[in-house]
Amino acid sequence: MVAVNKELTLRHRIKRTWSMRQCARFLNVSIQYLTKFANGNDDFPKGEYVGRERVFNLHELMHMRALMATSAKRPFDYLAWRKPGDPLPVISFASQKGGTAKSLSAAHFAQYLSLHYGMRVGVMDADPQSTITLYFVGGEGLSQMPTEETPSMVDFAGLFHSEGAPYTDHSAETLDSFFLKTSWPGLRLVPAHGETSEGEIQIARLVREAPAGKSFYRYLRDAIDRWKEAHPPATAPNELVTDGKVDPVRLEQALNETLDCIIIDYQPALTLFQLNNVIASSSLVIPQTMKGFDIATLSTFVTGLLGMLQHILAHERIDIGSGANMLLPTIVQRSNAQDLNHIGNLLEHCPTEILPVFYLRSDAISNASDVYQSVYEYEPDTPGKRKGINRFIENADAVNDAIVSRLWPGLERGYANAWMDTFYDDDDGETAA
Repeated sequence: MVAVNKELTLRHRIKRTWSMRQCARFLNVSIQYLTKFANGNDDFPKGEYVGRERVFNLHELMHMRALMATSAKRPFDYLAWRKPGDPLPVISFASQKGGTAKSLSAAHFAQYLSLHYGMRVGVMDADPQSTITLYFVGGEGLSQMPTEETPSMVDFAGLFHSEGAPYTDHSAETLDSFFLKTSWPGLRLVPAHGETSEGEIQIARLVREAPAGKSFYRYLRDAIDRWKEAHPPATAPNELVTDGKVDPVRLEQALNETLDCIIIDYQPALTLFQLNNVIASSSLVIPQTMKGFDIATLSTFVTGLLGMLQHILAHERIDIGSGANMLLPTIVQRSNAQDLNHIGNLLEHCPTEILPVFYLRSDAISNASDVYQSVYEYEPDTPGKRKGINRFIENADAVNDAIVSRLWPGLERGYANAWMDTFYDDDDGETAA
């Protein structure tokens, strides 16, 4: 059954469609405004009808964005793309402990940025278990699970030998080819597979060989910088329409000319290869469960990471983690006073580092996971499943909105505040926190 579910998802990703009302929410406009806009534009996507309801797929939603950005006073409201000269945020979802919903958090954040902002997102899988890869495999660039011949982050970082050199500085165009297209427009993936575990072996070899001009912790950072310099943002959101119609060729080129952020899904370990990911990152998100043993593991991870960074900073003045860094509580049991007390204590002592919005434990997510899908692409087949998935989507939107508020202040949609108003409201006689 697992094999059948996996095969079906890979073959048909993504089938999901969204109603006009749901698209209006993604676009951050009223349903009345979107309906009026649709009626006044011949190039508005036709969609399809399911019963009496008109629904649209991911590509049609991106088409809407391009069309609306052209006539908007603030075109970046519809396509939140980087502008020339803007930094490239690199966000690592990192944890030393497994089972903290790290890959789930990273995958849903990447898809949220695509759905709600039309961002061009690069996802890099640093975990040989390939969990986040499973969320995106099945697209144009990777129709099946990657093999050992598929370039991974180890290749991207240039950790393998080249002729006459202990490492490989790939050209910017070669690096760009390692980002494979997915079913999500503008969202590209550097996948992982078993060979990704070679990263640690190759870093250990390079530490021993100590090639001149290379620091063992900068291979990934240097590769990303080389790619970034050759792929700056060039197209503005209001330059995608010709003669009143979206130019599909220009839109496709714009969606793949650069990235607006990179998300790295970290392996649950603190190794030299994973240290490369941290050094390359502008922000660190640490998904963390709230049990006693888990908090102790968090302390070990942070202390070990701090020791590594202090050693590096003693030898090189390098800007590390200059963006927002945060801890994201995950799999929190609402009825478990211990979980909530841990969160309360962390918020009291580290209010700027702990997200007050968190992932609650949910059985509904297993329905989507059973068919290798996120909740954003999963379509429930029963009213009961639909209710549970919608509740989890509200939770995911709130968590992702809270992360956005830290990384891109001013872009948040208010989902986090609405969730907190509900969760922390004890008017029903229950104490939520």
